Amino acid sequence: MLSIKQVRFDYDRKPLFEAVAFDVAAGERAVLFGLNGSGKTTLFRLVTGELSPQAGTVECQGEVGLVRQTIESSDMSVLEWAMRSDPERYALYEDVYSGDEVRVMRSYEQALALDVYSLEQEAIRALTRLGLEEHLDRNINELSGGEKTRAQLSTLTMRQVDLVLLDEPTNHLDLESIDWLTKWLDRFKGTVLIISHDRQLMDDIATVILELSDGQVTRYLGNYTAYKHQKEEERLRDERAHARYVSRKAELLEMIAQYKGWHLKAKATASVRSPGAQKGAANLAVKMKAREQKLRQLEENRPQKPKEEKTISARFTADDLEAKTWLTCEEMAFGYDKPFYSPISFSIQKGGRISIVGPNGSGKTTLLNVLIGETAPYSGIVKRHPRLKIGYFSQTLERLPKTGTLLEVLLAHGQIGETEARTLLAHFLFRRDDVYRPIAEASMGEKCRIAFLILYFSDAHLLALDEPTNYLDVATREQIEAALSVYPGGLLLISHDRYFHRLTARTIELGEQIHVYENDRTDEPVDVEQTMQTMDDLTKYAQNLFDEAGNLLPIDETSEMNRNE
Repeated sequence: MLSIKQVRFDYDRKPLFEAVAFDVAAGERAVLFGLNGSGKTTLFRLVTGELSPQAGTVECQGEVGLVRQTIESSDMSVLEWAMRSDPERYALYEDVYSGDEVRVMRSYEQALALDVYSLEQEAIRALTRLGLEEHLDRNINELSGGEKTRAQLSTLTMRQVDLVLLDEPTNHLDLESIDWLTKWLDRFKGTVLIISHDRQLMDDIATVILELSDGQVTRYLGNYTAYKHQKEEERLRDERAHARYVSRKAELLEMIAQYKGWHLKAKATASVRSPGAQKGAANLAVKMKAREQKLRQLEENRPQKPKEEKTISARFTADDLEAKTWLTCEEMAFGYDKPFYSPISFSIQKGGRISIVGPNGSGKTTLLNVLIGETAPYSGIVKRHPRLKIGYFSQTLERLPKTGTLLEVLLAHGQIGETEARTLLAHFLFRRDDVYRPIAEASMGEKCRIAFLILYFSDAHLLALDEPTNYLDVATREQIEAALSVYPGGLLLISHDRYFHRLTARTIELGEQIHVYENDRTDEPVDVEQTMQTMDDLTKYAQNLFDEAGNLLPIDETSEMNRNE
């Protein structure tokens, strides 16, 4: 269905891919997976035909449906845009509704054969199915990111497509739309290729994971959980093979040294009149040469050293706040010109962890801003403990400075010197000259990492996180998730990453009305010690971050990097 054969593609005159090759068979649901910057979107654009490879071939069979991260369209209504997704039928639709008798008669028979007269109703039903029935007459360019994604998904239900290509389809979708997409993909009988960092989506629909790393694609059967198991087995196998190589090499070197010493000693003492001694020295030389040959063979088949993945090293601390109740809402309503919902009352106790969920546009961010004091409630009272410190991560990152280098931004938020600041930046994968990059030139993923790094200095009792994972790859998400799982403070969380909601114990659900309920915890309680050990194992520098009292231990970044390289 899809075949990539020895594709080479150069970016900025340097090879991004040199010989990428993989296949997606008919009926498979494949996820193209990799770190930010690994080239996933470029490879995706090669598949869609937007880019052409310098060498190799890209072969797609059947009708292709495409869902992009964004829509760039000329001015037209949402309904017209959806109808135009079927270009053949839409051209006939324009003819038969043109009022031009010649055009109508020319296209009438074919329009009947292709059921063109149902095109508008099909588009309306498809858009309604994705919750866009109130936006039919709006300009497509006025829709939000999530609405544009849903509009694209709606067109897939109007066509008979054999291969569906989706680029980060869940980035701006609410949980209800993600659930619909998951069910649709599960029912779809064709072939699917998705770029995604959504671990739950990968678990729910993937039959194969295609890992893109170092310009090569490796195929793993199964979903994301199966992929993680296979990667762990692969890591352990490589570690064992490398350990055997190191041990055998040391053993051979020691034996060679011994035989060499014995040979020199025997040769020095052997007499011309003592053939036996000469023969003994020659035998030692033969044995030494044999071990040297074995060493050369060992080096020729030397296993690759297990690769150290570049991941951030994140941990968050919190000052003590022994008060039992941290925040209370009394008959609180929120909104602007009018309240979004009826007043509600609830409280957040010490260390409380709450998810805020609901459809896009239901007021999740507004509620979060009211709870943390960024916005006043429409009515009622919100009481916060006078010593409660809140760390806020905004999905728009509006609190980040617009000017200055990454190093300058960090120095402005903490009472630290440049050496410690560079060390902390290294923990978040900003190393060497990266720290002097202007923040205005940083990618959204890099800005997210800086925003999390600034939270490190807050020592907040309560972290309020509004869509913290949209621009983060899976490795970074897992490190942030691990850090939050052992964070001693409270948590207010808005996220489309359903894995993150396992970190909370209560949910505020926004819909037709507000529901506050306890989460069903079917998973085991977090093993704090084991999680901390896992974080140490996953990161290069973690062992140097904190002492037993939780204090930061500065390291010499230059020497540490040299040691690891």
